[in-house]
Amino acid sequence: MTKYEAALEYGAYALVLTDRDGRLLHRWVRNPGLAAVMDGIGVAAGTTMDESTVGTTSLVAMLTGRPEMIRGPEHFSEKFRDFSCSSAPIVHPVNRRLLGSVSLICRLGDTAPIMLPWIIEFVGAVEDALRARASRREQRLLDAYTTHNRDARRPVVALDSSTIITNAAAARLLGGVDQSLLWEHARRSLVDRSTGPSTLTLPNGEVVTVDCRAVSSDEHDSGAVLMLRSAAPRRRGEGSSAIAAQSGELPRLVGRSDSWQTLCRQAAGVRGGTSPVLVTGESGTGRLAVAQALQGWHDVRVIDAADASSRGRKKWCRDLASELDGSGVSVVIRHVDLLAPPLALAAVAVLRRASPVRLLGTAERAGVESARHNALMDSFVSVLDVPPLRDRLDDLPVLLAAFTDRASGGRADLEWMPETVQALSRVDWPGNLSSLDALVRRVVAGRSTGRRIGVADLPPEYLTRRARRPLASLEQTEAHAILAALRAAGGNKNQAALSLGIARSTLYRKVRALGLDLSSTVY
Repeated sequence: MTKYEAALEYGAYALVLTDRDGRLLHRWVRNPGLAAVMDGIGVAAGTTMDESTVGTTSLVAMLTGRPEMIRGPEHFSEKFRDFSCSSAPIVHPVNRRLLGSVSLICRLGDTAPIMLPWIIEFVGAVEDALRARASRREQRLLDAYTTHNRDARRPVVALDSSTIITNAAAARLLGGVDQSLLWEHARRSLVDRSTGPSTLTLPNGEVVTVDCRAVSSDEHDSGAVLMLRSAAPRRRGEGSSAIAAQSGELPRLVGRSDSWQTLCRQAAGVRGGTSPVLVTGESGTGRLAVAQALQGWHDVRVIDAADASSRGRKKWCRDLASELDGSGVSVVIRHVDLLAPPLALAAVAVLRRASPVRLLGTAERAGVESARHNALMDSFVSVLDVPPLRDRLDDLPVLLAAFTDRASGGRADLEWMPETVQALSRVDWPGNLSSLDALVRRVVAGRSTGRRIGVADLPPEYLTRRARRPLASLEQTEAHAILAALRAAGGNKNQAALSLGIARSTLYRKVRALGLDLSSTVY
């Protein structure tokens, strides 16, 4: 038994661990009477003890950066005035980030001068253990790198969330590639238990094949070794941006995933031509933007077939004829598949009478897949199918950056953290890019300070939608209400349960039943 265990075993003390936001993560207390009293005042796992919630406590140590001791009446809250508490912040010994705090709590009558030195020594032991663990982790990463770096001509990278080791060949290949991009790709491969090489498109447009191997099978985040190989030579003229325009394919549109690059290669064969092209795909995938990009966004006129029913057949045909008036123009007919057969025939007649223009269209599916015949659909020579967002998850970082730049007018210097991108990669996106764009606009509009966008900045419903299992509509509503209540209560499950009108035990039971993952949510 260590001296720390002895203090808890034979003394009326409780040891409390919190995260950096003051949320109580764990409580160790052997004295039954003290445990009962602490339960009575809500000092239990899940409770938020930060100053904005309960006023002055010894957790002010995380604000001052030094150990603090608060005795009885010095507490702001009346319910804590029968207790004394000494706390010290836990700072990571390598990156110097604040991790949380450790506190020693007792009844006011049991207060002892030794409490503050005891907690300082205890935190010192914790930080020593973190330093040793970091050293072992880095050594294990170095050992894995050394094992696989047998041929200096072959690019090899060993990395985890905080460390990266490369040989000269990998350094030349990767250039200034962000470590988070490589680590996110590695994590996804490890979590999916992918076998065999995968492909990764670097920000400079170069495609590499990646053979990813876990450093250790014991820990999913222990690190990975990436063995790289250039999949195709870089095309001349490509710059350092992921924007497809720089490869001469789809200007203003971004993407680097395999499915997006496949679309760009197909689009290269019909871009800027004169043959009619139909762009298909799910709603919200960006079909119209792809159609406009095919013509370089120059003099592209748009008419929506969805408006035909409200405008009337004759009025809509006149509007179509008006859009066709002019030389060198291109016309996009949106939602071609929604035209009724008689109106589709009328549109074909209007197109035949007009001066030569390039006809482009958008639809959910090609004509042969449509339930009813549409004569206008037969006019298209080529079909491009735009992939849904679920098939473009590798594009999330560049899509988020592009949407953020647009939502802020290019003025906000905001960064989506890797853990946030990873959380969004687990979300079902029924609205595809439209849903992602709406999320970005909402997050950007709600920001006042800070440039880093973390998981805590996501709206509650997005945390619901990344639950561990699919939820029915009624369950979605219930899960959204629970997450909203937790956010309003700053993560305090007791307050959240009270606001919902349920017992705290019921709240825990519902969280488990709904499969909600609150472990990575910071309030």
